[in-house]
Amino acid sequence: MRFRLPALVSLALAVALAAAPTTKAHVRTGAVAVDYRASVFPLRGLHNALSLRIYTTDRALALTVFPGHSVTVIGYLHEPFIRVGAEGVRVNEASPTAAAAGLLRPSERKAANKPRWLTQSHGRTVVWHTASLRGLRPGVERARWSVPILVDGHRATFTGELWRVPAPSLWPWLVLGIPFLAGVLLVFARRHRWLRSGAVAFGALAAGSAIATTAAFALAGSANSGRWVEGANEFVFALVGVWFLVRGSPNARALAGGGLGLLALLVGLSTIPALLHGVVLSALPATPTRLAVAVALWAGAAATVVGLVVFFEVLDQPESSPPGRSAHGFREWR
Repeated sequence: MRFRLPALVSLALAVALAAAPTTKAHVRTGAVAVDYRASVFPLRGLHNALSLRIYTTDRALALTVFPGHSVTVIGYLHEPFIRVGAEGVRVNEASPTAAAAGLLRPSERKAANKPRWLTQSHGRTVVWHTASLRGLRPGVERARWSVPILVDGHRATFTGELWRVPAPSLWPWLVLGIPFLAGVLLVFARRHRWLRSGAVAFGALAAGSAIATTAAFALAGSANSGRWVEGANEFVFALVGVWFLVRGSPNARALAGGGLGLLALLVGLSTIPALLHGVVLSALPATPTRLAVAVALWAGAAATVVGLVVFFEVLDQPESSPPGRSAHGFREWR
């Protein structure tokens, strides 16, 4: 039994996605860019007791307490709301902060004057959001944040900074479109000679940029399962299009170029926030990622336009053309 390339690719991607590790939904995201970065200052003398990290995606705090130690996190109303220690991760059912942070369902919230601890897991790591890392007021570019804690009964404080990352300048990515616009005009000026070749050339460039863009965001450490599935679909479609681009008849190759252009245009539009926000959530550095997105947009638009012209030209080919040939001497797409 012969297996075709698209089927093999689909099978390989399905296996890869099935084997991908799972994690908490609020740590991974389908977003491609955000506006803020945050840092945490080191706690002197406590590095053997705990560690704290901040996720770039939504600035959630992840606290890990090492064996032999216990940490209690203090809430907005100075009440204890998280306790991590030998008993695992426990949440105070009477804490308004725990409810506001999403650690308790409404049915779990209990009104009480004293802490009532609910065990959430037997691990030693807890992830939550704090209001001080949600964002900054308009006009404020940088601010400090803090979360009070008790480490083995002794008071301490997590502190750090939150700052807004400026959006990148758009003009380099707009200027990048000039060569593509000039290329389309040149193809139309030499239409009878270059139309199909132009569709193939633009389609190949669009396919490469679409695959690079898809891989950059799907392979990012912050990507969620939705981003993986979307990336797998785009990758399969791109490979099928490239197969026709290489192996098809002249008309089929030109139409495949247009189809790849449309795919790249859709990929670019779905990831355009990378050009508009300061922090890019990508497996590649920000500048190469933005370049891939911009090329996907411009090459995709150029290939789509030229491919549409080829499509309508194929539809208008007279029926009296010699068998197996188009009005322009090209073999028909069968």
